[in-house]
Amino acid sequence: MKVVAVRGRELDLSESVLANGPFRERFLAQPESTDPLVQVTGSALIADDERALPLVTSYLNRHYRNTLLADPSVLSYGRRISYLLTYLNARPEYKTCDRDDALLTVGLGHLEAYLSKLDSEGLAPKTVQARDATYNHFFTSHLCISFGGKPALRADNPYESGPIRRGTAHARGIIQPGTMVELEAVILKAHSERERCLLQAMYDSGLRVSEVPRITLQDIRDALAHQTLQLVSPESNIPINADYSPLNVKGSKGSKNQIKPRLTIISRTSLERIEKYHQTPLYRAKARRYKSPSETPAFFNAEGTPFKTKSVEKLLDRVCKRALKAGQIKRMISPHKFRHGGAYLMLGSPDLGKGYEERLALLAKAFGHNSTTTSEGYTKIPHDIYEKLRKPGTELKTKAGEMRLLRERTTKRISTSDKK
Repeated sequence: MKVVAVRGRELDLSESVLANGPFRERFLAQPESTDPLVQVTGSALIADDERALPLVTSYLNRHYRNTLLADPSVLSYGRRISYLLTYLNARPEYKTCDRDDALLTVGLGHLEAYLSKLDSEGLAPKTVQARDATYNHFFTSHLCISFGGKPALRADNPYESGPIRRGTAHARGIIQPGTMVELEAVILKAHSERERCLLQAMYDSGLRVSEVPRITLQDIRDALAHQTLQLVSPESNIPINADYSPLNVKGSKGSKNQIKPRLTIISRTSLERIEKYHQTPLYRAKARRYKSPSETPAFFNAEGTPFKTKSVEKLLDRVCKRALKAGQIKRMISPHKFRHGGAYLMLGSPDLGKGYEERLALLAKAFGHNSTTTSEGYTKIPHDIYEKLRKPGTELKTKAGEMRLLRERTTKRISTSDKK
């Protein structure tokens, strides 16, 4: 099964089965037949035989078209429901059901059995709870309620009493970040300087993978311009924290597809590395296609087009596999482990606050955490114990200093003949 979603995509109905199949006459009687080019917005769950599953598709469409949920949430919900359907369709009592009709009769017992199966397979408690919350939402807000005066698709609701897994999953262990050693190893496996710039910026700034494509040339210029403001302390004429700049981020995690603007902290050396890439003929040739710096992406992929979330994920996956094969890392590093690594680097940088609590508050703002409990996930090891676990000689290392050393060890020269 697969979940598909398009927003405002052009579709030519003149080549469709509507215009050329058994429903041709009925189609020609519709207004769409006069101008078969239409804009399509919708989402669907497609079975392995390429048929849409109607119950789930109507649910996804309602939330996607009306933006009742953020687009990534709609896609996640669709995938979670597909996992339940795969489980149900393999059971003898549901083998005669057509498409997703099993969802009209599945009872509380089968749902509890499925969640218990996930537990036995070793899925994290919060993953199991997320699936349970999705099914609760699907039954309660779609299958078991009336729309437009029509009766509900299903009379009884197995989630009438609420989620099966109540409460919140607090089984979160110590957050596992990508380390600076791992960061350097994977950056060195990137073949181009533009990829290396991107990977360093992700780690340094704590960007979510979905936020990377939204960083523009103007955002980088504004961050660099901050260095020229020469903010000074009232007690001296020395510029304050010249090693860092605020970076505008069009943040993810807003409700209903909304962008949550925020400022994060990025090291000056990372900005200067990106600026040097922006000064190359390779970048300038691609940037000319855009009207203004505020529309120009800060990074281009190998085809000279803007990075998308998936292409950033594929880049990190690709370089991690190379480093893993070469024995330079021992595990795959996800984009979110990059974000966690940047968080720990900020918490351990003595120049970013007078104490651990002050740096934790900065982290919450810079990383766009919705609640302080998210930031407190980094305090599973109490700070006094954390200090004792540090290796001797690492106490004075700063975030900016680490980024400076990383740049010195991993910068790749961009030749005028480079095409990617």
